[in-house]
Amino acid sequence: MDNEELFLMLEECVAYASVQLTKGQSLESFAMVLDTENNTHHISVEQMDGEIRYEELLDILRVQAKDEKIIALALLSNVTIPDNFNPSVSTGIRLHIEEKNFKADNKLSARLLYVPYQLFKTASDDTIEIKLLDPIPVGLACEIFDK
Repeated sequence: MDNEELFLMLEECVAYASVQLTKGQSLESFAMVLDTENNTHHISVEQMDGEIRYEELLDILRVQAKDEKIIALALLSNVTIPDNFNPSVSTGIRLHIEEKNFKADNKLSARLLYVPYQLFKTASDDTIEIKLLDPIPVGLACEIFDK
């Protein structure tokens, strides 16, 4: 897999999340996947409970990974960034990122990326803007491609 495709997918995730946050100041968890043809697909569920919604997305991603339909994924949530990461602000977008080829290479197979953000109103017209701050990367064990 070309890393450029993964980066483009991650940029698309953060851009979509930014729009949702500036429109409604809220963000429901969603996933984006990169398929074997390097096409991205957005995955959402209707569940309103945030924890159940996240688990439903995990289940969908596990099925797609098992069926070998996807080569990379990003599961996105709006979170409070844990204090132990010393974030500049506590509000953040968390991306759980996994790549199929990392598992085969026996490398770190997944990672979290916390993107701190601040929402603010513009002085001229009271529209909501977002300021994204430096991301915080965290390594973790694979949860989806290893199942």
